[in-house]
Amino acid sequence: MEGPSEINSVFWNEAKKLWDYKMIKVDEYFGFTECQQCRKPISHNVKTEGEFKMVYVKCACADRK
Repeated sequence: MEGPSEINSVFWNEAKKLWDYKMIKVDEYFGFTECQQCRKPISHNVKTEGEFKMVYVKCACADRK
């Protein structure tokens, strides 16, 4: 399975008091965890900058009204 080379990560910005985004370069990709509601990825397990990280993303539920 070939994974993405970059992921648009979402994180809480304490200074702005809102959710913010940052592009994360992916060195190695190890899969994802899906949302229980919409079945789309909500986090990705990656290696970036020499460290293993869980990168959170905005799932499809965030766009529902």
